[in-house]
Amino acid sequence: MKKKYKQEYFGYHESILVVCPDCGEDAVVKNEHSYKTVTLECNHCNLKKKGLDLVVYKAFVKLNCPICGHSIRYEQGNLKEKPKNVAVKCDECDSSFQIQPKSEKYLNSSIKEEGLIHDPVFGCPYYFQTDFKGKLFWAKNREHLLEMENYVSSDLRTRLPYRMRMVERLPTFIKEAKNREAILKILQKWKNSYK
Repeated sequence: MKKKYKQEYFGYHESILVVCPDCGEDAVVKNEHSYKTVTLECNHCNLKKKGLDLVVYKAFVKLNCPICGHSIRYEQGNLKEKPKNVAVKCDECDSSFQIQPKSEKYLNSSIKEEGLIHDPVFGCPYYFQTDFKGKLFWAKNREHLLEMENYVSSDLRTRLPYRMRMVERLPTFIKEAKNREAILKILQKWKNSYK
């Protein structure tokens, strides 16, 4: 009898399993949809970070000197607090002014390795990812991995007429019969590496 696909795992939207930036082991990013509530926790080295800790400001001023009319440009990034005033100096007439700058808020996340998928806040690479015939194959967490395994190993994959599930949006190379064994081997390896 052929195995029919039935969704079994639903928790693949709750967290992301990533590589810890401090110790290189597995860590968990929770609530990744908002930098205000997101956290990064590693049980191996006890690293704990909050998304709010990454918020920094960039201040910039663009004006003409009120004394000589020369153009003044000022920019400074990586500021922990939103600046109220900054000192700017005209290069032409050496006049100095205290100006209220415009500012932008952004997240100062980690440097990302090229070609890998990362969590959107801390910039940590996903724990489960590998190259598969020139394409990046990844899983967000153990539940995501198990649901893909469940889908790929099924012989009958029926589509629901009223919505698309995560498995139906998977890239074609994952769903192709010719790749089934190789994909299942990768998923099994990942499963065994993380208990």
